[in-house]
Amino acid sequence: MSIGFDSMTPGAVVNTVAGIGVGVAAMAGARIPAMLRCVTPPNLGLVPFDFNPSEISMSRSASYKHKIQVGPEPEKKGSTPAWKDINTSAISISKLIFDGLETKMFCDTMLVWMSPSTGGLIGQAAASLFGTSLNYDPPTLTFQWGPPMLGFMYDVKLTSCTVKYTRFTTAGIPVRAEVNLKMVEVPSMLGSLPMNPTSGGEPGRRSHTVGEGESLQSIATANYGDPGAWRRIAEVNGITDPTRVRPGSVVYLPNADELANGASR
Repeated sequence: MSIGFDSMTPGAVVNTVAGIGVGVAAMAGARIPAMLRCVTPPNLGLVPFDFNPSEISMSRSASYKHKIQVGPEPEKKGSTPAWKDINTSAISISKLIFDGLETKMFCDTMLVWMSPSTGGLIGQAAASLFGTSLNYDPPTLTFQWGPPMLGFMYDVKLTSCTVKYTRFTTAGIPVRAEVNLKMVEVPSMLGSLPMNPTSGGEPGRRSHTVGEGESLQSIATANYGDPGAWRRIAEVNGITDPTRVRPGSVVYLPNADELANGASR
């Protein structure tokens, strides 16, 4: 398997190397627990599960539409189905058990990961100084258990985290908790069930991981020789604000027909 590190952000490279290292150790027989980790500042952290999941539920949904094809000859007329939206996987893990003095620390870390990043005190101070607001997305995490591809390794965002503390010390410190998690997959190179990298829902589309310093205009220039094609890329991906496309994001590049006629969704 060839991994294109040159097109990946530093955080993605670190996470990929860590994931492969965990996988090699697991294949060698080391007991490495299932975990959530974040390698993106200011949300760096690692939450190992004290007890590996007994069940992991995964689901994916898709919708399609019919394209009406009208030709000069009657036999060419008809309606053919085409995929419209293929959603990434939804992952649910129930009844995770945390046990020990680190219980509340790990649970608090997961709850914080569900909040939008504020950029830390420096970011907040700068926003206050210039009268702007910070509204960043919650951080992308990696859920891993076992080696990539053969086991589970997904970049995800937490959508639900329910914590129930069930045991305490006499000093009131939680030492056991039961946690239910719901996550949505963020397409990544080493995901076990990645999105089709050559389609993005329409024939002829390709995927592109946004690199550091790239913009939709530079991506359009590199792939089509036309910086104005950024509008088609934005339309295909449902991007309303091209300035908010961040390094590490995956965008789909429209096919030739979409460039000529406009993106169809």
